[in-house]
Amino acid sequence: MLALASQPLLSIGDTAMIGRLGVEPLAARAVGAAIIGGIYWIFAFLSFGTTTLVGYHHGAHDLRACGETFFHAMSVALLGGMGVACVGLLFATPLYELMGASSDVVTEGVPYFRIYIASAPFTFIFFASVGFFRGIQDTKTPMIIAFLISGIHLILDYGLIYGNFGFPRLGIRGAAVAAWVGQLVGAATCLGIFFFSGSMAAYRSASLRIAFTRLRPLFRIGSDLAIRTGALRGSLVFATSCAARMGANVLSAHEIAFQLMLLGSEVIDGLAVAGQALVAKYLGAAQKEKAIAMGKTLILCGAVAGLIFGVAFLGAQDAIASFFTNSTDVKLLLGAGVILLVALFQPLNGIVFVLDGLLIGARDTRFLMWAMLVGALGIFVPISWMSLHWGWGLTGIWIGVGALMSWRLVTLLYRFFSRSWLPVQE
Repeated sequence: MLALASQPLLSIGDTAMIGRLGVEPLAARAVGAAIIGGIYWIFAFLSFGTTTLVGYHHGAHDLRACGETFFHAMSVALLGGMGVACVGLLFATPLYELMGASSDVVTEGVPYFRIYIASAPFTFIFFASVGFFRGIQDTKTPMIIAFLISGIHLILDYGLIYGNFGFPRLGIRGAAVAAWVGQLVGAATCLGIFFFSGSMAAYRSASLRIAFTRLRPLFRIGSDLAIRTGALRGSLVFATSCAARMGANVLSAHEIAFQLMLLGSEVIDGLAVAGQALVAKYLGAAQKEKAIAMGKTLILCGAVAGLIFGVAFLGAQDAIASFFTNSTDVKLLLGAGVILLVALFQPLNGIVFVLDGLLIGARDTRFLMWAMLVGALGIFVPISWMSLHWGWGLTGIWIGVGALMSWRLVTLLYRFFSRSWLPVQE
């Protein structure tokens, strides 16, 4: 859990520092984060898919297959990251304009986006590496590396955004440079551990040749998760675009609320990651009943963790708003029920994230794909559109988030307790 906690805390710190530069830089960061997050979350299959496959092989005590799976995931990460970086550099301005950003926001955001997206190859290699370490039941290593990345990022943020520690004052562009350096260090550390650590020797005995038999299961899981995640992130990008068309203040308030949502989801997602790795291991070892019992325990833990976050958000509404922004208008928007909605969703989110991880670990990704397509495109996107055109405002958008999470809760609970996610044959 701690390994994941560093990422939302980093994002919150980044948002808070940029927020003190003014409404336009924060809005520029919101648009850039929505686009980058949409792309990166699609490629998160490199982490989830690798965890599932490596975990299954690890449960079956096939260390060679674990290493080969990681090698193929790294190859996909490198090529995919280079492609994303090139496209992002070329189409940064049209992407911001497509999101409905004002000219001032485009001017602030495009340089930030171009620098940030250039780190995509490093980020995707880190994704694949985290999946490998989780799959072999090593959560300590990715936790340490995640905190290393976050520490470097935050220190450089403070130095480069404001011109501290002898660094030049780069404003919002400084945040992008900090992210680029942090991701480079993270990828280099992961590769260094795999290729030079003695504890990885057994996994390095794998054949370092591209084989379709190793790519096929990764692509099968990856395609399902990419479509699933693309639908989710696409709907979130659409919601951000709707908020952008409501004005910079609304967009800034939306970004703050989204960061709170991420804080709760990513920390609770630590339970989902544990469930994913353990389910894959138990199924690889033909221990279905252990997988079911462990899943029930984690579902309860997810609900409790979500309740804790919800109570914390409700009790600190004013402090949260003041931490992120000095704008009175943005604070009023947050206080008009938005933070309340975010808090109320947290127990639902806790259960949903855990169930999501369990089903990914069981390779039940096709069900997750179709359920998300219906929820994101059939429920959340229409509500966001109506919020913009029917005057429901930011509150309407966040009611849409709640409707999406409710749909996911019902469908995932049914799937888990029906046991239809369990493989017929091991």
